[in-house]
Amino acid sequence: MTCPQRCVFFAALGWDSGHDTLDLVADLGDYRPPAGASERATQAGVTITRAIRAESGAVLAFESSTFPSWARWFEPGDQNILVARDGEGAIAGTLLFEGPGTDSVFLPLLGPAAGTIGCVGVAPHRQSQGIGTAMVARASEILRDAGTRTCHIGWTVRESFYARAGYRPWRRYRMFRRTTGHPGTTP
Repeated sequence: MTCPQRCVFFAALGWDSGHDTLDLVADLGDYRPPAGASERATQAGVTITRAIRAESGAVLAFESSTFPSWARWFEPGDQNILVARDGEGAIAGTLLFEGPGTDSVFLPLLGPAAGTIGCVGVAPHRQSQGIGTAMVARASEILRDAGTRTCHIGWTVRESFYARAGYRPWRRYRMFRRTTGHPGTTP
């Protein structure tokens, strides 16, 4: 069934077609960041490092104020976090990564050396300065050096953003939203 056929089918049941969401992957076996992947962030005075436990409060405060829906994923723990900081030490962006062998439902498809990157966020006033791309490229290098073969980035709408760091679409999901009741019922 093609998308137009699916869209008509779901529309008849009271669902509206929305945007596509996608998962992306990259083979990190011989990953090299694309040329210029970190230069813009460096020119903007941003440094990217792995977070240490002592930074967990500042990282959680950044997430809670900037990306509150992600804050629970940054609760203090043993997760791997990259932090982008400006010249004054303020957090400009964060990213979570895990691998190889991350616990994922995609492990059977991606293999035991799979890794993942998620919750890539840059403060609104620092966006469009290459910080996000630089963080994804750096996390990919760290994962590659740890033995990750395939890296998965899931559930995003930012295809061109991740493509700049060397990722390609793997799966697409059409999002539908129920706006009315089933035909013949009251919404």
